[in-house]
Amino acid sequence: MGALTLVAAGPLAAQAADPTPAQVQTGFSSSAYGSYIVNADKSLVSGPTASSTISCTAATGKTSSNNVAATNVPLVGSVGAAQTNIKTLLTATGKRTEANSTIAGATLLGGLISAGTITSKSTADKSTTGAYSGTNETTIADLKVLGIAVKASPAPNTVIDLKDPLLGSLGKVTLNGQEKRLVNGTYQVATTAIRVQILKAGLPGLNIGTDIRLGVSAAKLTPPQAGYFTGNGFSTKASLLSGLVKSGATAYAEVKCAGGTSTANVAGASIPGVLTAGAATTNTNATLTPAPKVTVINTLAGLNVLGGLITADAIKAETSASRATAGGTVTLTDTSTFTNLKIKGLASINASVAPNTVVQVAGLGKVTLHKVFKSSSSVAVVMVEIVLEQALGALPTGSKIQIGSASSGVHS
Repeated sequence: MGALTLVAAGPLAAQAADPTPAQVQTGFSSSAYGSYIVNADKSLVSGPTASSTISCTAATGKTSSNNVAATNVPLVGSVGAAQTNIKTLLTATGKRTEANSTIAGATLLGGLISAGTITSKSTADKSTTGAYSGTNETTIADLKVLGIAVKASPAPNTVIDLKDPLLGSLGKVTLNGQEKRLVNGTYQVATTAIRVQILKAGLPGLNIGTDIRLGVSAAKLTPPQAGYFTGNGFSTKASLLSGLVKSGATAYAEVKCAGGTSTANVAGASIPGVLTAGAATTNTNATLTPAPKVTVINTLAGLNVLGGLITADAIKAETSASRATAGGTVTLTDTSTFTNLKIKGLASINASVAPNTVVQVAGLGKVTLHKVFKSSSSVAVVMVEIVLEQALGALPTGSKIQIGSASSGVHS
């Protein structure tokens, strides 16, 4: 048989060049925290502490950080001060997200486990060729488990039997827990420096299923999309001057980053000693086609603050954000309304009150009506915001009460 000869039918097409690092298409969704401690029935929950997140974005140059002082968890032990930080960045070969967690030591389970500084780091990269790669790193200084020293850089997914001489095997300790996976176009790298799982009764007050995680970092690259959505809605919420939440958000629903709908409702809402309200509902809706758009609507019936000091038959907080073209200007709307709003002693206040109206209400404090905040890509509304000038119920002076909230955003 003669030699084969290849004959070109025409000129060869030029091969498409790989994109530059800046042209790599990916989304980012990363997180880190210091510690998270929980038991099976959720009667014990601590954390996540010093939680940092970056999500719903394709932008490089983003950063997020957090820190918290040392904590002591009854029956579990003490966890040192924690710091976390996350970033998204452009590299010489593509794009990367990096998550870090550091804890200044821990003593757990009456000294069965002790450690000096604990760190974990996770990175996820996408190159100009579309290839994914990642790294997991853990260091644990002065680590001892059951009194036995363990090297500072344990092998990935090292498991130690938590076997007490008197009580037997109580559970297990996993060191330098690592994970890398690519599922449905999402690449995730996760690292847990120390994980303790209680699998048998024996330690006073600790139930089977108690889970202790220290030094957790997760770096995630998500499929690119035409726009990334943010936002949420709720009916009532109260927080202390320090920012600590005293009464959690009711009828809370969050916008889904990649689009879709979510709903939450309650038959009634109250903050003891301060307010009561009727049925409340939050609906979110986000669509990518024909153009990115998100809408958040919270409705609340029958508001009554301090026995009639502030009343409204109904409150609607409604915001939306949309963008007609990729990278174009975001259009923001606020169509929020009051129905029959009244404040005792202030006859000028009614349902047509102008946005960002601030009044001082005797016996209550500073009240902002239809509070609006806008950025280039998002809009947020709180229909009634009260900063207390005196203690009411379980809320001390300076506490903030928010009623009727909706926020919407679209960004790259």
